[in-house]
Amino acid sequence: MHHLRAAFIVLVAGPLAACHASYPFRPSPATPTALHIFYTRALAPQLVGASFGFTAYVFNSDGAWDDVTSRASWSSSNSVVAALDAPPSRFVALAPGFADISVAYQGLASGVPVTVYEPDAQPFPFLNITPADPRTVGQRATASVTLRLSPTQTQTPQAAATWGSSDEHVVTVAPTSPNTALVTATGPGTARITVTLNGVTGWYGLSVVP
Repeated sequence: MHHLRAAFIVLVAGPLAACHASYPFRPSPATPTALHIFYTRALAPQLVGASFGFTAYVFNSDGAWDDVTSRASWSSSNSVVAALDAPPSRFVALAPGFADISVAYQGLASGVPVTVYEPDAQPFPFLNITPADPRTVGQRATASVTLRLSPTQTQTPQAAATWGSSDEHVVTVAPTSPNTALVTATGPGTARITVTLNGVTGWYGLSVVP
């Protein structure tokens, strides 16, 4: 959802014009009030060697969103795990572990977590999630999950998986079968989708663009 700024020019005729010599009136410049980091695509735990990107938007005092990706400062909390690969905001997974990708702009900050793993080091059992990635408000997509018991054995759930959203103002999740769920974009922002099956929990992050 894009909010366009409007510039207003007020014309005053007659006697009032003399009392308002400063016209035409120009509104004061908008100021950033919140900063949000967005995934450029749905992001689950990443394999070593994968690359992934982000965008950043500020919400301004005039109600408009601005893309400040190229003007913001980007960093990783653990450059051994994930490091900036291609400016301004593309990172590469280097080693198994955890890192927070952060962005800063005009005194505001935001961040998202990233998990990196190696295929041979992935603990079993774990959940293999096919993410849904609705990108705009009102869009819907289906996510699915299977249970990996070993490197060669996959199990489709018989009992229903439990799905959830970290922020239903961004996305809602509704199960549609034991291993699928409908993900609906409800507002701009970033959220985490979690799913639990047979006591095993997995997650991925996604963003709905303004």
